[in-house]
Parts: sequence; C-alpha cells; structure tokens
Amino acid sequence: MTGPQKAVAIIALAVIAVGWFNWRMWRRFRAAKAYRGGWSEADFDTMVAGNGVSLAVAAAVRVAVSHLYGSGVVPHPDDDFLRFLGVDPEDLGKFVSDAAFLLNLPILGSEDPDQVSALHDLRDLAQYMQAKVDAGI
Repeated sequence: MTGPQKAVAIIALAVIAVGWFNWRMWRRFRAAKAYRGGWSEADFDTMVAGNGVSLAVAAAVRVAVSHLYGSGVVPHPDDDFLRFLGVDPEDLGKFVSDAAFLLNLPILGSEDPDQVSALHDLRDLAQYMQAKVDAGI
C-alpha cells in the first residue's frame, strides 16, 4: 500500500467506527424514548427527590446532563454513565461543575477524582451534589 492508500483506509475505518457508534447511540435513545413514553421531567425530579435529594438539585442534575439525550428523551435516575450514555468516568467532573453552576455553588475543582469517577448513574450524581449543597460547599 502506498501512503495515500493507507491514509484513505485509516479515514474509512474512522468513518465506519464513528457511524457505528452514532447508530448504536441512536438505537439506544430511540428504544429509551419508546420505553419511557409517559416519563416526564417532573417524574425524574420526583423519583430523585424520593432519595433525599431536593427538587432544586434534581432539576440541576437533569439540566446538566440533558444535552446527552436526544430530543424527547427525558433522563432516568438509573441511566448508567458508562453503559447507557457512553461517558468516560474521568469526564464526570464536567457534569459536577455544570450542576454546581446551576445551583450557584462555587465551581468545584477540588473534588476527589476517585470519588467523582465512582459515580455510576444519575442518582449517584444527584446524591453527590446534594451532599455538596448540604455541606455548603
């Protein structure tokens, strides 16, 4: 293979990989939208609030992660960051910062990375943020 042929092959594989990932995510969100036909933002807030989280924290978490979902799909507290949303545990600090901003908390940059990366789902994130609110951080 010549240099240009190798470049074309690498680019073609990259396009196929990105297309496969997008197709897989589209199918996952389409299935979630069909399964959660009657699920609303108020349902999310109420279900999270049932775990000792205030409605303000529940709404902030919902808004902080809503850009990960397709239109018409409302987050569910049990949505797993890695398996359902495809979010790397090392990138969870961004969601913590976004939720802190929405709650008018100082931008949290000093969190223990191990504690943040241990968050598995939206319910864990909401409880973590509630602990920060309760601590007054």
